[in-house]
Amino acid sequence: MNLDTIWQLHKRFITGVAIGLVVFLIGLAVIGSTAGADLAARKSAIGKHKRSLQTQVYSRSQLNELTTRRNEMDARIVELAQDALPPLREDYDLTGKPSATQHYIELTGRLRTELTGWALRRNVEIDENLGLPPQSPTQPQKIARVLRGLDVVERVCRLAVQTGAASVENIDVASRVPRTSRRNTAPVLDLTPVTLEVVFSDQSPRAFLDAVINAADGLGPLGLVRWELMPEDTRRKQRRVVLEFAAGALPQEQEEVL
Repeated sequence: MNLDTIWQLHKRFITGVAIGLVVFLIGLAVIGSTAGADLAARKSAIGKHKRSLQTQVYSRSQLNELTTRRNEMDARIVELAQDALPPLREDYDLTGKPSATQHYIELTGRLRTELTGWALRRNVEIDENLGLPPQSPTQPQKIARVLRGLDVVERVCRLAVQTGAASVENIDVASRVPRTSRRNTAPVLDLTPVTLEVVFSDQSPRAFLDAVINAADGLGPLGLVRWELMPEDTRRKQRRVVLEFAAGALPQEQEEVL
């Protein structure tokens, strides 16, 4: 059988195979060209990224300027904190105290006796628990939070007595330490919420509110968050003021480990 006979018998099959081979070769060339272009683009991007890593992002003068601005912001934060947060008096500061637990027990016991006794001699009743937790905290961090709040409680109670209050009630110092949900979050301001109610019978609460807002005891801000003057109880002839404070401290700056 010669080639002419084979062509005549199988020309449709041979033609189909030839067309398929041509299409395959064209497709292979297109794929190779696209892959080559993509590979070249990726190599170019990698090279550009490597060069950018070797190039200094900020100059030394820019870094110095950024450092100066950061220091100015830190100083401003400290200034704002001093204007808003109650200063911590020495008796309520655990710094230098050999035993946080022992100091807490002695201070709270003495304050319960002295403050409530001083108020009773002036016909003012003060919640004898002073807002302290039912069980004495043992962890230094919790003790520190309670003492920060207790510092505010004592100051407000004295202002209430001095401005003619009848009683100080429902004192609460939150001692629960907040938990952060993320590990690598920046330290936040740790605040101790303090709430209490001051009741007036014969005197107007105006002098008390002025004393609290202006920190009339001269010991610095009280950290007043809000206050609300409740409607007069006509049956008891009383006016009640509900107040909320926040005592806190700026977080200690931690050194970065390189």
